[in-house]
Amino acid sequence: MISWSYICLGVQGYEDKMRLISQSCALFLWMHTLTLVRSQDCTREQFFRGALYDSNFDTTALEESYPDGKQVRVGCKVGYSGFFKLICNKGEWDSRGQQCEPKSCGHPGDAQFADFELKKGDDFVFGSEVVFTCQKGYQMVSRRNYRHCMAGGWDGTVPVCEAQQCQAITVADNVHVIGDPYESTYGNVVRFTCKLSHEILNGSAEMYCDENGEWSGQVPKCIEIECPPPTIEHGYVQGNIQKYKEHDVLHFRCNARYKPVDPRPSMCSKRGITAEWSPTPACEPIKCRLPLPAEGTSYEPSSINVFVPGKTVEVRCGRKFGISENFDSTAVTICKEDGKWSPRPVCLEITCRSRRPQNVYYWNVRWGQVIRMDETVSYSCNTGYKKPDGVTEATCTRNGWEPDIFCREITCNRQDYQNSNIDGNDQNVFKYRDRVIYNCKTGYEGRFALTCEKTGWVGSEQCRKVCKKLHIDDAQLVQNEKETYGLQEQAYYRCKDSAQPRFSVTCEQSGWTGVKNCSGCLTAHVSNGFIVGPHGDTVYYTCNEGYKLSTEGWWAKAKCTDGVWSGLKQCIANTTCKDIPDIPHGKVIRQRGLSKDARITCDDGYHTDVHRLTCHEGEWLPPKAICTPTADTCKPPRKVDNAVIVDPYQKEYLSDSTVTYRCRDKFVLLEPEDRIRCKDGQWEEKNIMCTPYCDQLKDDLMTFTADKERYVEGDVIKYQCVISGVEGNATCNNHEWNKSEDCKGCKKLDIDNADIMYIEKKTYRLREQAHYTCRNNAKRVLIVTCESSGWTGDMNCSAPTHSDDDSDRVQEK
Repeated sequence: MISWSYICLGVQGYEDKMRLISQSCALFLWMHTLTLVRSQDCTREQFFRGALYDSNFDTTALEESYPDGKQVRVGCKVGYSGFFKLICNKGEWDSRGQQCEPKSCGHPGDAQFADFELKKGDDFVFGSEVVFTCQKGYQMVSRRNYRHCMAGGWDGTVPVCEAQQCQAITVADNVHVIGDPYESTYGNVVRFTCKLSHEILNGSAEMYCDENGEWSGQVPKCIEIECPPPTIEHGYVQGNIQKYKEHDVLHFRCNARYKPVDPRPSMCSKRGITAEWSPTPACEPIKCRLPLPAEGTSYEPSSINVFVPGKTVEVRCGRKFGISENFDSTAVTICKEDGKWSPRPVCLEITCRSRRPQNVYYWNVRWGQVIRMDETVSYSCNTGYKKPDGVTEATCTRNGWEPDIFCREITCNRQDYQNSNIDGNDQNVFKYRDRVIYNCKTGYEGRFALTCEKTGWVGSEQCRKVCKKLHIDDAQLVQNEKETYGLQEQAYYRCKDSAQPRFSVTCEQSGWTGVKNCSGCLTAHVSNGFIVGPHGDTVYYTCNEGYKLSTEGWWAKAKCTDGVWSGLKQCIANTTCKDIPDIPHGKVIRQRGLSKDARITCDDGYHTDVHRLTCHEGEWLPPKAICTPTADTCKPPRKVDNAVIVDPYQKEYLSDSTVTYRCRDKFVLLEPEDRIRCKDGQWEEKNIMCTPYCDQLKDDLMTFTADKERYVEGDVIKYQCVISGVEGNATCNNHEWNKSEDCKGCKKLDIDNADIMYIEKKTYRLREQAHYTCRNNAKRVLIVTCESSGWTGDMNCSAPTHSDDDSDRVQEK
């Protein structure tokens, strides 16, 4: 680089020619020096573009430039504060102090019943803004709801919030107000009730002044208690009543398979300050609930206890427990449409009645004593009755007392004897101590009597056989010839054409015994068998191996009678069937021409699945063709107190058969039905019960409400005494009427040979008199008085007559 001073010095060497150039160089050197000096200054533009600049500075007082080493204090704009100094250091700005920060206004102030929120800025400093909001139930009464942070602090004042106001409430005179209806600030609560007990509120029971300055709810009135017809889910209200008054009953029904939640009738009732239906009318699905299992009771299934109609549960009872009136050990109970179980699913401990049974004399049970299953009781029977055979004590069982009939009437079935006839009393059954006379038939002699005792008929037949003289072909009577012979008397015969010794015959009950046929019987022969004998007039026989008798048993006997063997059967092969067997409740008819086939016919009420018997390999098939009942049979029907069954006793009764009950004297059936029917092994369940009855109450001293001929035990009728007017009740008790009040007085009195004087009356009060005149003496007057014990006084027209004077005096009385 060429030095400008060097150039200028060179120029100065030229003297005159170069003067002007010298002046110019001098000016150039001065300007260059000035430029070097100015290059050390710091300028305002340099500060604005530099990193030290902040828009919060107040730069209005800054100059365009400052020399090196110059210090300049920079101020802050309005609303900001700080100490900041610029220092010019060789053309570069340096700083000292703190930059400008916004001034703080502090807390904006708390407003009562209001909250504020910082809407502008991050802190309470210059330029920030807060907005105030009134709390719920209050309203802003200030013109502004905000404040700004200014250089001198917060502008304006803290806003004011006042409570909302509600207008005063006005109610009718019959409404009782609890609280102040005129205090109308927010949050005020007023309650209402009715002053009269028979009125209820129609409107709000409670109102409060809300945040909008309005009362909540509706101003109430007190009106008469009324209930509208409710809407019932799964049910309906009967009738077309639109409003119900207090104590009115709501009549409603539930739909099918639903039932009322509460069985009590729903009534329109006042509840607090309102009217409502109580209990609430509602319908719920019909369900059956199983009770908690009691002792001796279990259920299957056991996991649930609520069932819908139609569902079944098996109830199982312990050994000494039973269900239903039959005390069954198990039963299937079904949930019915009405929500009840049938039968009731509870096993009860099996007990037997402690009441002394009919016809029992000694009964070793205390009154009210509980007799449990398996317990026994000793007893004895009344005269004329006896215990069933083999019974010593009565035992309580699942089916009741065993025996079911404690004492049977001692009876004896008619006993007929071949050789005698009953004299007179011709009947089939005789009672205890009945005596029957028998007369011996022709051919017998004697007369005897039998008595019906506990062990049966006591006595023996005493008819003695009288046998007529016996004629035997080819034989002659050789000793003791008579026309008639007594019992055990003998006669002796000899065959005419025989050298055999004589033989004797004996007069026995059955006739002559030991009789021989002089012609005799041929030698007995049995094909495929052998005979043992004869022993006298009898032979015994059986069959060879592979053969059998056509009758029951493996041996038999035959007797020679009048030259013929009686009872001699032939042996048949084992593959041949014997005689057709007997079938209980049926009969077998061999088919004509079919020796190996027979038809079965059952009695009425019985049937069989096998209608034919077939002979197969020597056996009738099926071997036991049994006629069974067409339906399950019933055991003897239950016993009813004070009643008998008029049908014959049977151990079992066919299905569809009936029995009829009859009550004893002075007892009557509660229900008209007196007959029960056996259906598939079960007797119909009917409430057959004999109860004592009373005849219609008749008394001239009373008037009655009676309108029936008979009244059962416990029936009550009202009556009124004709004379006193006193009212009372009469109760039927053990065939007699028990009256709560006695009607005192007397009925009209009838006196023999006397006529009543004055007006005839049906009844008379106590101490009232009646006058009669005797028909045989019109002057004789009888006066009788009604007393509590009945009529008193003279009641005899046959007594000696009074004199005329006496009669007059009596009449004067």
